[in-house]
Amino acid sequence: MKKILTAVVGVLVVVAAGAGLWIALDSTKAAATVGKIKISEKQLKETVKAIIAERKTVSTTGMTLAYGDSLNAEELNYYVVSTLLAHTLADNKLTVTDAQVKEREASILKQEGSAAKLKAGEVSAGIASKDFPGYVREILSIEALTKFVEKQGTAVADSGTKVQDLVRQLAIKEGVKIDPKYGTWDATQVSVVPPATATSTSPTPAATK
Repeated sequence: MKKILTAVVGVLVVVAAGAGLWIALDSTKAAATVGKIKISEKQLKETVKAIIAERKTVSTTGMTLAYGDSLNAEELNYYVVSTLLAHTLADNKLTVTDAQVKEREASILKQEGSAAKLKAGEVSAGIASKDFPGYVREILSIEALTKFVEKQGTAVADSGTKVQDLVRQLAIKEGVKIDPKYGTWDATQVSVVPPATATSTSPTPAATK
């Protein structure tokens, strides 16, 4: 959750997803469940595979990239928290429209300067290109919740903490379960924690062609 809450101030470098409700239900084993929503191993593996493949399309010199168990946990966290955010929005009668997502995507692309720079930013942030609209939706969801709590009287300085608390309470209400091989759920930080033996995040020393 802390990675996500920093998204609104750092855009691509720290952006970290989606409506949540779009998550496909299938018969494969669950990597995690949020209430009645299942995040399948197949879904997780496809995202990780896409991220690894896209790293080969840009120079990764100097990037700090997650690997192994750490990467799995990071991407599973994307799906879990996006679902929680979507449900938190719904509980508070808030919405983020597709038009808003498209508009912000265009704004970010313009800010980055080119599609190539955007791709490099996605790789650096651990975002599969197919998931970029979801991450943008997540930023907008956090912004919507932030405005909501501030209208309810929360001080601007405390709004991030309040939003996190709303999502935390929703997580407690619905219940979050993580397959132990992918890590554990930290209810305090609202985040998936990789297994103790996880491969750590580390810098990439050389360019990848």
